[in-house]
Amino acid sequence: KSPTKSPKKSPSKRGDGEVTRTYVTYYYQDRGLTESSVEIDHLKTVIVGLTQKNQVTQDIQGELESKTSQLRSNEAGRADLQAQLREYIRKSEEDSRKNKEFQDSLLRKNQDLQDEIERQRKQIDVLKAEKADREANIDSQNSTILQQRNYILRIEQELEIRKDVEKELADARVHINDLEAQKDKLKKDLTIASDYLIEQDEKVHQANKTSLELLQHLKDAELEIETLKAYIVELKHRIAVYIPVDNDAVDARLAEYINNYPERNRLKVMFMRESSGIYQFGTKKVYVKVEKDKIIIDEFLDIYTPLEIEKLERKSPLKKLSEKVAVQKTCVGREVREDSPIRSPT
Repeated sequence: KSPTKSPKKSPSKRGDGEVTRTYVTYYYQDRGLTESSVEIDHLKTVIVGLTQKNQVTQDIQGELESKTSQLRSNEAGRADLQAQLREYIRKSEEDSRKNKEFQDSLLRKNQDLQDEIERQRKQIDVLKAEKADREANIDSQNSTILQQRNYILRIEQELEIRKDVEKELADARVHINDLEAQKDKLKKDLTIASDYLIEQDEKVHQANKTSLELLQHLKDAELEIETLKAYIVELKHRIAVYIPVDNDAVDARLAEYINNYPERNRLKVMFMRESSGIYQFGTKKVYVKVEKDKIIIDEFLDIYTPLEIEKLERKSPLKKLSEKVAVQKTCVGREVREDSPIRSPT
């Protein structure tokens, strides 16, 4: 309920108090209000205003406390910043001092370099003067050297002419000596050719005689080869029976296999027993075992029998004999070729 506005009191003097009170009383009575209710409304209005002021005061107090805390924090930050600033100023002063010392050092070095450059310039001026003197001396010496070279060239030309004459004379003498040597060589070659022809006639006669003897030996060897071949054929038809070793089951099975083999002429390479289960087949050492009371070596014989026969034929005495005859024929032909005349050294 909003407070009722009281009528404005017109200003009055103390002597007019009674009149004023009477006027106010009549005003509230006309509105149906008593003086006590009006006073109560007035007090309520004052309380509400005070409450609002108290709330505002509390808000201001809280904000003041927040600002105070923030101010303290700012003061602490300011103190840190001042400490950092003082440290930075100290470092800046130290860096400035070092820079000043470095600049002073650079200035001293620059001055030293300027002094050194000045000394070098003076030395360069001296060297330039010496260079000019030496160039003048070199020009004078070059002129003298040029004169000496011209003189030397004239002498060398005369020497070249003299050398050419002497060389032509020496070449003529050498040519004469060569002609004499060729003449003597032709005489010697003629004598050697005559002797060589006589010697070749004798060698041809001896070679013909040797050839006839070799042909006779060859015929005898061919006859012996035919005899041996016939003997080998006879031996092949009379292949001995394989006799096993006692108390050796593997050897007994192998003997049974060989002795009952249907094509005995294919067994051109025999098994030679070394120990139990180990045999020598031509140049190969093989291990034979019994599986399911049988020995299966058909595939082995088909593969390795031709290879071993080829190796045996290369070692055969008949093969060596035929190779020996061929080597003798080659030696005879080579002896005839190597006895050809050799040109005598010049």
